[in-house]
Amino acid sequence: MKKLLTMLLAVVVLSGLTFAQGASSDIYGTVVLPDGSAIPGVAVTLTGEVIGKKVAVTSEQGHFRFLKLPPGVVELKFELEGFKTVIQKAIRMYVGKNKTFNVQMETTKLKEVVEVKGRAGVIDTRKTTVSVNVSKEMIQSLPTSRNPWTVMNLVPGMMLDREDVGGNESGQQSSFNGLGSDGDDTTWNIDGANMTDPSAIGAAPAYLNINSYEELQVTLGANDITAQTGGVQLNFVSKRAGNNYSGDFHLYIEDEAWQMEQDLPDSITDKGWGSPGIFRLYQYGVNFGGPVIKDKLWFFGSWGVQDIHSKTITGSEDATWLVSAYGKLNFQVGNTSGDVHYSYDAKKKWNRPILGAGSQDSFWNQDGPGAVMTGSLQQVLGNLMLNFKFAYTDGGFELISTNPTNSYDDQGHMVGDDFIYYYTPAAYFGGGMLDYFTNRDTLNLSLNGNYFAEDVMGGDHEIRFGVDYYTATTTSQSLYPNQRTIFSWDRTDPNYYKEIWWISDFMYDVGFKRTSFYVSDTATFGKLTANIGLRYDKEEGSHNAATSRGLTLDGTPIFGDYMGPKTAIAGTAAAAFETISPRLSFTYDINGDGKNVVKLALARYGSQSGNSIASHTWALAGREIDVYWADDGDGIVEMNEFSQDINDWYWWSGGVNTVDPTSVTSPNTYASDLNSPLLDELSLSFEKELAEDFGLNLTVFYKKKHNLLRYRGVLADGSLDSASNWYAAGTYTFDSGKQKTWYSRYEIPVSRQMANYKENFNQYMAMQLVLSKKFSNKWMLDASFTYQDWIAKRFTSEYNDQTNYDFYNEGVVAPEAGGSGVQGIFVNARWMFKLSGLYQLPWGINITGVLNAREGYVIPYFENFKRPAGLSWTKLYEPGKKMGDDRLPTFWMLNLGLEKTFKVSDTVTATLFVDGYNITNNSITLKVENTLGTSATDDILRVLNPAVFQFGFRVNF
Repeated sequence: MKKLLTMLLAVVVLSGLTFAQGASSDIYGTVVLPDGSAIPGVAVTLTGEVIGKKVAVTSEQGHFRFLKLPPGVVELKFELEGFKTVIQKAIRMYVGKNKTFNVQMETTKLKEVVEVKGRAGVIDTRKTTVSVNVSKEMIQSLPTSRNPWTVMNLVPGMMLDREDVGGNESGQQSSFNGLGSDGDDTTWNIDGANMTDPSAIGAAPAYLNINSYEELQVTLGANDITAQTGGVQLNFVSKRAGNNYSGDFHLYIEDEAWQMEQDLPDSITDKGWGSPGIFRLYQYGVNFGGPVIKDKLWFFGSWGVQDIHSKTITGSEDATWLVSAYGKLNFQVGNTSGDVHYSYDAKKKWNRPILGAGSQDSFWNQDGPGAVMTGSLQQVLGNLMLNFKFAYTDGGFELISTNPTNSYDDQGHMVGDDFIYYYTPAAYFGGGMLDYFTNRDTLNLSLNGNYFAEDVMGGDHEIRFGVDYYTATTTSQSLYPNQRTIFSWDRTDPNYYKEIWWISDFMYDVGFKRTSFYVSDTATFGKLTANIGLRYDKEEGSHNAATSRGLTLDGTPIFGDYMGPKTAIAGTAAAAFETISPRLSFTYDINGDGKNVVKLALARYGSQSGNSIASHTWALAGREIDVYWADDGDGIVEMNEFSQDINDWYWWSGGVNTVDPTSVTSPNTYASDLNSPLLDELSLSFEKELAEDFGLNLTVFYKKKHNLLRYRGVLADGSLDSASNWYAAGTYTFDSGKQKTWYSRYEIPVSRQMANYKENFNQYMAMQLVLSKKFSNKWMLDASFTYQDWIAKRFTSEYNDQTNYDFYNEGVVAPEAGGSGVQGIFVNARWMFKLSGLYQLPWGINITGVLNAREGYVIPYFENFKRPAGLSWTKLYEPGKKMGDDRLPTFWMLNLGLEKTFKVSDTVTATLFVDGYNITNNSITLKVENTLGTSATDDILRVLNPAVFQFGFRVNF
């Protein structure tokens, strides 16, 4: 009882302090006599390649533990007078993976030492987390193009919006989903410190150079109590020095001359297009570190460049230059340890053609994103460990147009001729956003605790608790050429129907804050380990003062009542998400030897809202008015060619306040019961150790994403838009002869309310088989097969507009590509197979390979139809079809590599290699024109890049 009271007191006192915890490597163990009796008082000494000496003493129950260890190889030494000394050697630690040992010691009258290989099994018997560790051998040796997204593509159940061949997409950011996750729920971490961008939730906050990191941990299910969301959790583990000076150098080269030719379909060659691919690509960098004071203080530094010149399908060059660097210090003095880390990752140059089906390029220079600073301090006080961590992101970047025809006014706004790029074969836009600036700074503070209580209520307990505080500010501006975008359905006829989309200067200045608390208990009762936890998160947004100038044409104000100069006032957004997330899991070691384990996890997660709370009521958000343009044929916008009468507008954004144009606040509102979307998750798995370092995992998943966000129209009298405002307005006949009823509305809403769907939800079910062999005995292997069913469940009671209800209800969930450089890709594959591995031949020769195969992604065919009542253009899907019925061809790609390692000295090796990407030279279709009723329907717009070879070498010392 005294132990239990002490444990509870520690939780109460310390839970008032704490913050978010990153993934760590822990060692747990018990020292026993041959008959199983516990041996207290044994001195357990841990030493390692990149860690100072740590000492623990076994408790009355014979237990010992070492927490928050970096990845690498360690050794354990067990000593007690009257017993044989036992040394466990060559224990390989992976981030986020616990090791559990049961060590036997025998009595002796002599000084004897027993050395054994530190084998603890491949199954973590304490955790149910579904995660994958991409090790340094996989990063260095596998033919993956070596950028974060191609490395992520090794992960079972992961789907990306694009296929990278030899690094052609290394300068872009892919969007991705893993095991039914919402991309917005992805979090990015360096060494466990949160660096997630609040403005582009789920997207990478920087262009991390994977060659600079020791390991990448990707978590996709049964997320730890320290995780707010049920989405993908990414943790990049930086390299770390030990007591010997060590490092590496790498240089990888590709050239257009080493690229194969492809036979392309007529729909590509007839447009004058060709094979996409690589003009040239260089990756080079160096990593180095060592001791400042042996056993106490170490340094490590990294610097790398990616110089990428890829070729688009139109033959244009997409040139990107990325530079990445970091420096860090680690220290350890007795039971106190910590680190300080500074990293810099920036895209310094970006010449990116805007691609629809287009022909004219637009170019930018980019400066940013910026820097990340992290630090941690860890203290062990008997059975209590405290860990403080901070992360500061000096984020943001600027895109500056370099088109030589552009000129700018004194406020940085482009003036002159509208800049035109083609959007589809039959339509064009003029005046895309060409100047963008953003500053995104974040601060994350956390303090976490682990308290151990043994032999309490029949079991051993690890109490974890923490508080996490995260705050962010985002300032940005978007400037459109001439404050407008021009749209036409026929670029060949100057008198054809045209529109002008008038867009005021977009100014954005908001804040975001999250405060979180959690507590959990991991209790072990023999073969059974149970974990119960509870997490609380509160998120809220705020506004800062900012001013946007009004619309003008040739210096004359237009739409003055609605689009004149406007100021946003400072204040707190009148909404907050508060989520309570219970977590419960069990592991059962069937035979008690850690070789056959059943795991069950149940959890609820909230979602991270980022700036979406504040942006909904931001007064200057997206002010836009769309009107018809009666061009006289000269292509020049003139005052008498469009109407400024509100009754002639056919669309305007929620940023236009038609009820009170002079208001300095947004007309948008929040529902009184608004709260975070929720994810409920159940996973059941069986894990089996097949051999040393070789395991099998079979897992089934059920996930339900509900309480989804909903944006409801608000009518002029303050009532909410509902089914009574909608009516069946007519019948549309497709070119196929099929007919569909389309709906319109009586009254156009004047604003929007942010609320939750009470019935609509997304359902995910999957079964996944994984075979994993860590690198040992000259080989490694990872193989997985995933079958998944990701379905949208929709209800007519929450679908006011019934036009496309049947298409989406019971159709697949297929998120559209949101990464840079790719649009119109709908990511959903019901099955995936992934295989990667390495085998060491004699004479230092390694064969490596990566095979990815999956069902083709979704093609949602539609016809465009213009509806009245402010609904503008609508995509109409054919009756009888569901989202997911039509798909691209089955995708598969094979990469192979060959490398030869030379031993220069006892501490220096040099490796030469050649990697072949898409070695079979597939030209699989990745995107088609999905607009029905045009001559371009089914034209191929994107294909897999041709095979290319990469040569390079690495030096490890």
